[in-house]
Amino acid sequence: MINANQKWADYAFRLFEARQAEAVQHIIQKFDYNQQSASVITLSTTGQGSRTYVVKLRQQLCSCGKWGTHGISCSHAIQASRHFGMNASNFIHQYFSTWEYKKTYQGRFEPMYGEEYWDPVHFELVHNPTKRTRRGPSRHATTRIQNEMDRPQRRARQQYQARQS
Repeated sequence: MINANQKWADYAFRLFEARQAEAVQHIIQKFDYNQQSASVITLSTTGQGSRTYVVKLRQQLCSCGKWGTHGISCSHAIQASRHFGMNASNFIHQYFSTWEYKKTYQGRFEPMYGEEYWDPVHFELVHNPTKRTRRGPSRHATTRIQNEMDRPQRRARQQYQARQS
């Protein structure tokens, strides 16, 4: 990466390129040059409608949440930065730079010696098979939030079961 004068690590570069291609399908609807903020409309290719996201370039925020989570400009921010005449790659976090990537592996790694050179341990490892046994198939916890439409059905079902017994 360094020899190729690549500014960003491969992961960040590939993700940024994919998001740039996705940004072509977005439209800037409303914008404010002073605040460097914009409303970005995504056009759906699957026919599921469109969505609107708010991008604030100065704060490096997008309402989709991807930019703040990953540190790499989302497709909405890329389109907004194009609209404002800015280079979207300037918004990629520094920890994705090839320099930081190189610094990660600059530390010294000591090779491991064979087991015969290890210090003796003063405890005994005991295998406990009960800790490793898997439980049978269990019902997964539901992620659905119950609402008022569920309550009357439950109440009616309970009343019906009470009448049957």
